[in-house]
Amino acid sequence: MEGNWNVEIEYKHVERFEPGSSESVTYLDQHGYVILKETLTEKEAEKTLSLLWDYLEDLGTGIDRKDPRTWEDDRWPTSAHGGILPSYGIGHSESQWFLRSIPNVKKAFAKIWGTDELLTSFDGVSLWRPWNINPSWKTESGQSWFHIDQHPITRPGKQCIQGLVNLLPTSQDIGGNVVVPGSHRFFKNIPSEYKERLAKLPLGIDHFRFPNDDPKLSSEKPLMCHMEPGDMLLWDSRTIHCSNSGIKLPEGAKGLIRAASLICMMPKERSNEDVINQRRKAVERVISTTNWSDTFRNADEFPVILEAKDREKYKWPPKPKLTDYQKDLVG
Repeated sequence: MEGNWNVEIEYKHVERFEPGSSESVTYLDQHGYVILKETLTEKEAEKTLSLLWDYLEDLGTGIDRKDPRTWEDDRWPTSAHGGILPSYGIGHSESQWFLRSIPNVKKAFAKIWGTDELLTSFDGVSLWRPWNINPSWKTESGQSWFHIDQHPITRPGKQCIQGLVNLLPTSQDIGGNVVVPGSHRFFKNIPSEYKERLAKLPLGIDHFRFPNDDPKLSSEKPLMCHMEPGDMLLWDSRTIHCSNSGIKLPEGAKGLIRAASLICMMPKERSNEDVINQRRKAVERVISTTNWSDTFRNADEFPVILEAKDREKYKWPPKPKLTDYQKDLVG
């Protein structure tokens, strides 16, 4: 996968591990990412995607899963970088809560943190529409926004493991998430190496971008990992990553080309009572969040959402009816 950049991305079938295995944690610690195989069964992945379509159709803007002509921007929910849908109640959709309730998902995070007492994020999904139908649907090149999701000063060390569950087949032509293996090891030196760049980053913002020509981006060849439906990608928030579109689509593509549910769980002990109270209120008010659960980050307040026109046209999903298992993940 090449372009007018200094970085070449390799699409690769990497080793895949059992969710919750010791081997998966060792690989994650060493490489900064790991692929967990069959975290969802084929039927669970299909159900998650079907429930996601239910959410989209229930927004009330006229989206029809069978008709791509109804997927135009005036009906589609506002997207952030990488085709991420962060708002309009997506974090509390039935689809996302179904996914969080699958035992293998929690099992994977529990093994990483050494505890079953976990809190889940309330974040959204990444959806890519077939840009052979409308070129404007193609997401931006990931090589323009390689980043980490952890502030190098205010959050030292291992703080968060992010994740996504893949719901559709992947390919080099379609594109997907990209990681720079081993790049989490650069994190501790960022404050001394990027003083000027860091000075412009507010202490409460956990998103640091690297210059497009930064040699760290090619310290090891950036990987786009092959994933089957139901596989889960986990990566350390200190690992340099992005998502990147492919250069062509299969002839006649007219369905979603990518669907990935974002998921993150962190130890409950890292959250205080104030944060937990805000999380409980978020369920009542159907507020989505970022990947962090130890602090409250309202995704409905993202600039791209606040600046969107006609926000009131979207019909948000109802307050979720949670099981005891799900309530424990709220706090």
